[in-house]
Amino acid sequence: GETMHWKVRRDFLSRVEIFSNLSRRDLKALAKSCTESKYREGEALCNQGERGITAFLIVSGNVRIENELDDGTVVEVTELGQGTMVGELSVVDGAERVATVRAVGEVQTLVLTQWSMMALFKSRPTIASAMLPIIVKRFRETAEELRHQDRESPPARHSIYQ
Repeated sequence: GETMHWKVRRDFLSRVEIFSNLSRRDLKALAKSCTESKYREGEALCNQGERGITAFLIVSGNVRIENELDDGTVVEVTELGQGTMVGELSVVDGAERVATVRAVGEVQTLVLTQWSMMALFKSRPTIASAMLPIIVKRFRETAEELRHQDRESPPARHSIYQ
C-alpha cells in the first residue's frame, strides 16, 4: 500500500507527548526513521512477556491493552486510540512487555524500533535529551500512582501506555 509522506508522519509524531520537545529538524529525522505497519482485527501488535524492541504510534484505529494473569485469565486494561504511543519504554531498555496490545478493527501504526532509535540518539543527541525529561516525568507519575493504589486493587499499569 501507499506510505505516508514524511511530513504527515512528522505531524503525527509532533502530537505525541514524549516527542513534544523535539525541534522540527529532529521530528523530520524521527519521521524518516519510522516504518509503517497495519494490523487486522484481533491481531497482536506485541505480546506480554516477549522482549520489547518496538514502539507503536497509533495512526488510525484502536488497540486494546490486555493483561494475562498468573491463572491464565485475560483482563482488558484499557482501549487506546489515534495518537497514542504504546511501548515506548521498550525502545529504551528492551524489557519484557507487561501487556499484550491487540488491534480492535483495522489499525495503522508508525513503528519505531530500538535499533533505529539508538541510531537516531547517536546521530542526533538532541532527540535523546528532549525525550528523556518526559520519559522520566511519566515514569515518576506512574510510580506515584502505584504508590497510592489500595493494596487490594489491581495495579494502575495502564498509565504507562497513555
